[in-house]
Amino acid sequence: MKKSDFLDELRLEVGLAYDYANNQDDFIVRVLKTIHAYKKKKLTLTVHAYDKGQFRLTYALGIKGLSRFEENFGHGFLMVDRIHALTYVRKFQDHAMFLPIREKGKLVYIITIRLFNSNYQVTKQDMIFAEELIHFIEAKRSSF
Repeated sequence: MKKSDFLDELRLEVGLAYDYANNQDDFIVRVLKTIHAYKKKKLTLTVHAYDKGQFRLTYALGIKGLSRFEENFGHGFLMVDRIHALTYVRKFQDHAMFLPIREKGKLVYIITIRLFNSNYQVTKQDMIFAEELIHFIEAKRSSF
């Protein structure tokens, strides 16, 4: 399957997450579960809530068995609370994307997507998909 077809299919599936969600938190969990279902073996997804200057892990998929280094990959040199746009970090075959979710201009969540020991080629298409995901989540969260 071509990457563009894969991402289009993923867009459709993620769109259904909103249709079946009961509230804001359930919506984000459903989005993550949808993405994780496509690449279970190599993908980890986390959601950290940001409140009063502190991050708190609120949901995670695929982190069982990760080393401390893998859990925190990408955090070392980022000021995560100051991320205003999609951020991508790569070291060899390890990848991390940080997706800031804002509400009324304030950071409320950081969704982290990580791939370890993966030869997956992250391209502009992936970055566009991630940006669309940020906007979709922000727009739909406000409608609950």
